[in-house]
Amino acid sequence: MNTSLYIASTGVRAFQGKMDNIANNIANVDTTGYKRREATFSDNLAVSIQNQTEQQKENGRTSPPGIRTTFGSRIAATTLDATQGTPLETNNPFDFMIVGDGYFQVQRTTGNTTETLYTRNGVFQQMALGNGRVQLVNSQGDILLDQNGKPIELNSGENFQVITDGTIAGSSQKMAIMTIENPQLLTDEGGVSRLIGGTVSLANSVNLKQGYLESSNVDLNKEMTDMIKAQRGLQANARALSYADQMLGIANGIMRT
Repeated sequence: MNTSLYIASTGVRAFQGKMDNIANNIANVDTTGYKRREATFSDNLAVSIQNQTEQQKENGRTSPPGIRTTFGSRIAATTLDATQGTPLETNNPFDFMIVGDGYFQVQRTTGNTTETLYTRNGVFQQMALGNGRVQLVNSQGDILLDQNGKPIELNSGENFQVITDGTIAGSSQKMAIMTIENPQLLTDEGGVSRLIGGTVSLANSVNLKQGYLESSNVDLNKEMTDMIKAQRGLQANARALSYADQMLGIANGIMRT
């Protein structure tokens, strides 16, 4: 395959992926607790050539054996930016903001399947259980859990106050604020995240603010600047792809004649 064609085509694909990532960040600029992601590129390893056929002459070599040839690029990862978002005061007793690292732990039940999910979105509301008792749930109906993995239950209509360490005043329950060893393993599920592998534990120290929400950490000016750069890169690779296709057409025409 023509090398220039391969390089240009992988460049188009990589920059299109970066554009999609930027668009997702911009779409979530007003999403509570959202953490932006940054697309990073890496080279495509195309071939490894053994440049020393006489193995006895490899003794003492410190550089990697062979010559590694790369053609084009690809998106290696979309790295999570865990920078703290700006506090937004709401004075709603069921709104919470985690200051520093940590995630709320919520439980989702689908049919007979129950799973634990994680979120920085601290918007919760009451869901009646009957007998004057309520649970705290998010907008998807996921139930907020305490430090023992049990749903947080309250008496309906009582004065609801939470201490900064997550303890509910007048109750033995404490909100579960979890530390995730590698947040890069989180996959967004629309307001909540699912952890694929990794280690989760209760946070040693918690600073929780009641009546506040954490805004997203998306900087719209930076995202627009990155989008312009990515668009120019996409256009340049698309133009190179067109030129490579034209050169192949000329070469085919010469061969036929």
